[in-house]
Amino acid sequence: MDYKKAFEKYTQYQQDLHEKNQNKIRVGLKVNILLPLVFLFMSFFVKDSKLIFLILWIVSLFGIAAYLVYIEYSDYKLQEQLMDFSGETEKQADSLIGAKVEIAEAEVNRKMDAIDARIDEGKQKVMEKIEKLKEDDNA
Repeated sequence: MDYKKAFEKYTQYQQDLHEKNQNKIRVGLKVNILLPLVFLFMSFFVKDSKLIFLILWIVSLFGIAAYLVYIEYSDYKLQEQLMDFSGETEKQADSLIGAKVEIAEAEVNRKMDAIDARIDEGKQKVMEKIEKLKEDDNA
């Protein structure tokens, strides 16, 4: 038995499973938005049993969230196992959901720092104008 071929097949299987998990996450996020909206709209149009649709709405949110957490965790464990087999112990497993969040957070922090700098510049200019007006009033 050729162990190298077996390992390559296994890693290809893991990669395929990782791609399927990414698709499952995308679909799960879409369902997480659409299904509760359906229940919400149905609760507005049905006059008798609004409580049932409210309960279905809440249960669907928890169910979909649990599904997404399960997919994310199983994919994380899959990547850890693949890294153990390949000997990459320094590398950390990629997250399916949070990878873009870290990039967005860094971008938001950069923009907030730029805004803070502009506010400080504006405050400085106002203070200079106030000092100049005080000097003109004293003169």
